[in-house]
Amino acid sequence: MKPSGDVIAGLAPRHRQLLALFLLNPNIAVHRDTLIDLLWNGRPTKSAPRNLTTYIAQVRRRLSPRDPSVSPLHTVEGGYLLSVPSGSVDAAVFNQLVAQGRIARDNGDYHNAARIFESALNLWRDDALLGMRHVDELAAWAERLDEDRRAVTEDLFDVRLTLGHHHEIVGGLAQWARRHPLRERPHRQLMLALHRSGRTHDASASYQRLRRTLVDCLGTEPSPDTQAIHQRILTGDDPSSALARLHAGHRPLQESDHRS
Repeated sequence: MKPSGDVIAGLAPRHRQLLALFLLNPNIAVHRDTLIDLLWNGRPTKSAPRNLTTYIAQVRRRLSPRDPSVSPLHTVEGGYLLSVPSGSVDAAVFNQLVAQGRIARDNGDYHNAARIFESALNLWRDDALLGMRHVDELAAWAERLDEDRRAVTEDLFDVRLTLGHHHEIVGGLAQWARRHPLRERPHRQLMLALHRSGRTHDASASYQRLRRTLVDCLGTEPSPDTQAIHQRILTGDDPSSALARLHAGHRPLQESDHRS
């Protein structure tokens, strides 16, 4: 879409891939050879340079149908650059909001953190770069973007647990944990939400399901953090120290934080 909100019509798959590569590198010159290598997954055809020139011209016309010469897609020495207004790339806006939300959370401003995380997640409509993942570079970007989305979703669950919203989020957490059976973080969060909702038996059962899944699929036991939360739940404690570790959930995933 254009910054005005108008849909850019008539984009063929190669046009979408080309635009995605530029938008993931906004306002940065990308060399022709790099674009050819990326679009053709390192195995360009003999016609690739000529085809790229055609695609560039076609994208310019799609971006500025009345006058392609004023298109934001510029030719620079050795390559091309897409001029992008600040705040017009949703992935960049998402990253900015996430950073703001994590600062608010780390400062103890949990209500504001929840609001900002929700705003960031509301930018998403579906998985990233659908229909473009057969281009290796875009597939790698898509996985990074999707993982960022998963992490922020779990950041929001953490904040809402801190705010005492365990009753409200237990259903969403259960669904999220089912979607990601090998991610320990949402299972820890679900155990806490169930325990705080007076469903300690269900919390323990959730741990046992996670343990069986990890043993069956990966041949490994749950991480020490997960085991510690389970033990505190069994003794009837509110695992506040374990919850404090969850508040640091924006740290890079450890080996024990398995991904689905």
